[in-house]
Amino acid sequence: MTMNNMKNLLFMGMVALFLSSCFTVSDQQGVDNLWREESRAQNISEGKTTQNEIIKLFGPPSQIINLDTGSVFYYLLQEKRGKGAFLLIYNFKTERVNYDRAIFFLTKMVC
Repeated sequence: MTMNNMKNLLFMGMVALFLSSCFTVSDQQGVDNLWREESRAQNISEGKTTQNEIIKLFGPPSQIINLDTGSVFYYLLQEKRGKGAFLLIYNFKTERVNYDRAIFFLTKMVC
C-alpha cells in the first residue's frame, strides 16, 4: 500500500468519524406524579375527600371532565427516554415511553 493510499484511507476514516453522531433523548410532559407519595395518598378517603382537597394534595389536574354525576380529575405524567446513533451507513434509535396516571371520580354533593 502506497503512502498516498494510506493518507486517503486515513482521511476517509476521519471524515466518517466526524459525520457520525450519538444522541440521547429525555423528555417529561404532564404533571408531577405526587399521587405516588404515600404521605399524600393516605389523606384520601372515599366519599369524603373534596375537589379542593385533591387539588391541594396533587395540584391542578391534567384534565377535568364534567359529568352529570360529578367530575373526573385526570392526572397524567409521560416520560420519554431514548438513545441512538447516526452513522454514514447505519442509523438506529430506541425509545421508551412510560405513562403514569391517576384518575379521581368526584361526585356532586346532594343537600
